[in-house]
Amino acid sequence: MNHKVNKNIALVGTLTAFSRGLGFLRDAVIAWLIGAGPIADAFFVAFRIPNLLRRLLAEGATNVAFVPVFNETMEKEGMDRAFLLSRKILTLMVITLGLIVITGEIISPAIVTAIAPGFVNTNTFNVALHLTRIMFPYILLVSIVAIFMGILNSLGHFAAPAAAPILLNISMIGIPIFFYILLPFFKTAADALAWSVLLGGLMQIVLQLGPLRSHKVPIRPSFNFMDNRVKQVLKLMGIAAIGASVYQINVLTGTILASFLPRGSVSYLYYANRLVELPLGIFAFAVGNVMLPVMSQASARVEMKEMSSLVEKATDTILFFTVPSSIGLFVLAEPIVSLLFVRGEFQQVDALLTAKALRMYALGLWAIGISRILTQAFYAMQNAGTAVKVAWITLGINLVLSLALMPYMGHVGLALATSLSVVIQVAILQYLLHRRGVVISASSYIRLAKMSISGIIMLICLIPAVHVHFWKKGLTIASLSFLVASILGGALIYFTCAWLMGIRTDHY
Repeated sequence: MNHKVNKNIALVGTLTAFSRGLGFLRDAVIAWLIGAGPIADAFFVAFRIPNLLRRLLAEGATNVAFVPVFNETMEKEGMDRAFLLSRKILTLMVITLGLIVITGEIISPAIVTAIAPGFVNTNTFNVALHLTRIMFPYILLVSIVAIFMGILNSLGHFAAPAAAPILLNISMIGIPIFFYILLPFFKTAADALAWSVLLGGLMQIVLQLGPLRSHKVPIRPSFNFMDNRVKQVLKLMGIAAIGASVYQINVLTGTILASFLPRGSVSYLYYANRLVELPLGIFAFAVGNVMLPVMSQASARVEMKEMSSLVEKATDTILFFTVPSSIGLFVLAEPIVSLLFVRGEFQQVDALLTAKALRMYALGLWAIGISRILTQAFYAMQNAGTAVKVAWITLGINLVLSLALMPYMGHVGLALATSLSVVIQVAILQYLLHRRGVVISASSYIRLAKMSISGIIMLICLIPAVHVHFWKKGLTIASLSFLVASILGGALIYFTCAWLMGIRTDHY
């Protein structure tokens, strides 16, 4: 990858790391205010609904459908035609999602029933319904953000799009503290959190306006939808929405099934999944967001050798950082969860149950990152149908595994099923890409073997740290210092071993 691409990945990764750090603080505030009981379960179910739609209709569909066509239009027809396409898609999306929001508000009871059938005829259902109606318009706001982000990323501007989630986290931290704790404007903490989601969506839109103006991007509406490029985007969106977000749908499947398990199960899966998303955001999603426009441009020029090189280097980069992340989260799961969340309504037993789910999610962390790159390679080639077929297969495997493991392992089995299904997805996608001419060289597999050996050495060295049980006395300077030292020490061991075996970061 060239210097500019590496620089963009570093920028997006840094901003995402800061956002995820704030996300930890946000989740710590949530855990402090509503814990992991029925109210928390209700909030996370309600929050899951607009988030799923965001992944499916906004981030998922936009990243894999709009961005490749927008880049192809720039390459072949010029900037003005690309901007006209963006205006048409933005207008159409606002109209469509506006209608979806209105419909969603009306049929919210049916939506909550579908997402959490185990909550029916309980007070948790009523709370989830109330919160869903507050947060549902977020899908419209974040969809506008997604189009703006796709345009800016295609123009080589990555800072504002990567910084957008920071504002959501700031809103979700600040609103509950100021307007529930300090100035009791809201009656419940859950209400304060729900309204903060909407404010965060508005803040993200405002953040993108400055860069759009500086790049002279027109955002006025255009209602002429009878355009071949618009049809091309809509076709890709229609089949890409599920394929681009298969991991999130797998997590949703876990949420649905967890609603039948003992109370708190939905919350344990949410908190564990949030921790897994830190390394995914910093490494996998940062690489994916930067690489999609580049891969789309290579595909538009029909340069399969360059496409193979881009996919190989992207997967190598993700593996280089997610392998140690997977091992670190697996070994240090309980101390991480305990020191982050145990306070207020969140108890030590909640930390233990969350840590068990985190370990299972950690097993598939590397695969989630790789699946994103491989899936986006298909979308960059505008071959979304294949990726979606694989997604459906993966969903079926996840459901079968979840139903098989849940009776014996509870919510932990649901997390394990998600990880196993994504590993299978990666294997299938890799095989199909190879058949289409995207070839991964033997040297890449050799590097993976070296990373695995480095990771095993790191794991062995971290195990003694866990046996100290330093987190049992809660969050103190000593316990936090020990955890940070363990994380940094494990990382140092891994990267040193990788370096001694000949892996150099300048390769990436």
